Amino acid sequence: MSTEVVVTIGGERRTAPSGTRIAELIDGERRRDTVAARLDGQIVDLGRAVTADATIELISANSPEGLEVIRHSTAHLMAQAVQSLFPGTQVTIGPVIEDGFYYDFAPPRPFTVDDLPKIEARMRELAKANLPVERLEEPREAAIERFRRMGENYKVEIIEHIPETVVSLYRQGDWIDLCRGPHVPSTGYLRAFKLTGVAGAYWRGDEHNPMLSRIYGTAFATREELEEHLKLMELARSRDHRKLGREMGLFIFDPVAPGSPFFLPRGAIIYNQLIEYVRRLYGRYGFEEVVTPQLYKNALWHTSGHWENFRENMFLTTDGENRGGELDYAFKPMNCPGHTYIYAAEKRSYRDLPLRIADFGRLHRAERSGTLHGLTRVRAMSQDDAHIFCTAGQVEEEIDLNLRMVRDVYGALGFERMEAKVATMPEKHMGDEAMWREHEATLGRALDRNGLAYELNPGEGAFYGPKIEIDVPDALKRRWQLATIQLDFNMPERFDLTYTTSAGTPARPVMIHRAILGSLERFIGVLLEHTGGVLPFWLAPEQVRVLSLSEKVEGYAREIAALIKDKGFRASADLRNEKLGFKVREAELAKVPYMAVVGEREAEARSVSLRMLRGAKNQAMSLDALIEMLKSEPLPS
Repeated sequence: MSTEVVVTIGGERRTAPSGTRIAELIDGERRRDTVAARLDGQIVDLGRAVTADATIELISANSPEGLEVIRHSTAHLMAQAVQSLFPGTQVTIGPVIEDGFYYDFAPPRPFTVDDLPKIEARMRELAKANLPVERLEEPREAAIERFRRMGENYKVEIIEHIPETVVSLYRQGDWIDLCRGPHVPSTGYLRAFKLTGVAGAYWRGDEHNPMLSRIYGTAFATREELEEHLKLMELARSRDHRKLGREMGLFIFDPVAPGSPFFLPRGAIIYNQLIEYVRRLYGRYGFEEVVTPQLYKNALWHTSGHWENFRENMFLTTDGENRGGELDYAFKPMNCPGHTYIYAAEKRSYRDLPLRIADFGRLHRAERSGTLHGLTRVRAMSQDDAHIFCTAGQVEEEIDLNLRMVRDVYGALGFERMEAKVATMPEKHMGDEAMWREHEATLGRALDRNGLAYELNPGEGAFYGPKIEIDVPDALKRRWQLATIQLDFNMPERFDLTYTTSAGTPARPVMIHRAILGSLERFIGVLLEHTGGVLPFWLAPEQVRVLSLSEKVEGYAREIAALIKDKGFRASADLRNEKLGFKVREAELAKVPYMAVVGEREAEARSVSLRMLRGAKNQAMSLDALIEMLKSEPLPS
């Protein structure tokens, strides 16, 4: 005799026999757009049986959770297609990532982009077959034996490290895989997907392990959403900062210094203009600039906590006189420990605080070679880095001041929106949990006070304290994490920093770590892709290029370029014996905002024919009018 359960679904209470599947509780109209459900707070498959009174929320295909289910299921669809087309291929892991998914395979031969159309066609066949997706649960030892018989050695290794005694599997057709789920009810729910690329990847991210073949893809609830995403991807390829860097002559990379860019003269202009802009803000906001060493004895890193929490990301070396000896020095990955020595160089009073010090010093981090990516992931960098030493009572005011600075900078650089997170206590950390929670709450209140909505980023704080992370959406709807403001009560303790209070007693200062642009290298990469290389006028490496139409006007072209330079602008003259169209195209590739064309008519009239990179039509104007136009270009406040 079956018992009944009370189910609340879509706000409606109803009874059903115990063991009823969630899918049976959804009417046909809603079932087409529902890919999973939240059963008492846990996301599950629609095939899950309800055996007790429960509350059920339906998850639609176009919700964030539904999109993740679709992408996870599409990764399985891809793996099924791969194994049907390439016998002998082993599957490893296939997670959902931002904007898509990937799956790592151990195939008889590495996959290439030429394999993707064939795999995608097979995926469409499997989707059209509308194969039911079924969840199975199996004892761990039985699952190990199952995958061992299948020749899936990587799956065996994964299961051997799972502590649970029972594991879940998913089957669609004659294909089966280890997975926690949840997944769509059948392959027919997967209607809009695209494979986007291939790459090599080491098993478990360790270069000592075998190299695998990774296939990337993306999936959406509808074909329209997929098409929009693919258009943005194509636009992103055209705006890739590495491509723009070559075309604009900004920077190069060479294997002699992996992960460390060489900034060419034009790129160095952008770099230095950003530094000068931030320096002007330092004067306004009360920061003093310092210069600190790059190389320190490891005793410093033991004191700061970097040795135990960050050593794998540091470049270690020996004393130059101790060749072959112990690794007793390290290049700094961060400025903060060095700044504690500047604080401690003299006795401090409460009257001296807050002390705000900034540093553009070079930093080095031992990023793995497989993670390096143009300017956005490098081993050598500079930051607009600063540290504030203040009393506990000054913390809120200092956070507010730096959030105002963030708004100033991003507004000047054309980023219209900011999104905030509070990154909380990581697994490896200094200090007790109660202190962390208190300081996380302080950062949350600061964001509330400054009108910034935020979400938590669990476990992503620095090892010495929680931080505010500012994400900036770019023109391609991607989010970049840039500015950070971090609270630190640990480093002042470890370096025994004190100040004298108004009562004459010693007290510990609070240390606030702050970067607005973050890594200058990474910021330049982000800015290039956001703007497509069409930088604000004040940042453009070359602001005006004079294009001569013939040898007869070379002298006039040189004169104009010299005049513009004399007025404080960056200008050059292209005097090559080339057609005007060729010169214009080259100037456009270099993203020069103003192109001043001069021929015999312009030389006689002491004028130019002006072309604008931003789409304005040619216009004739006098030299005085051109200079006035350049002067009217907005500068950052």
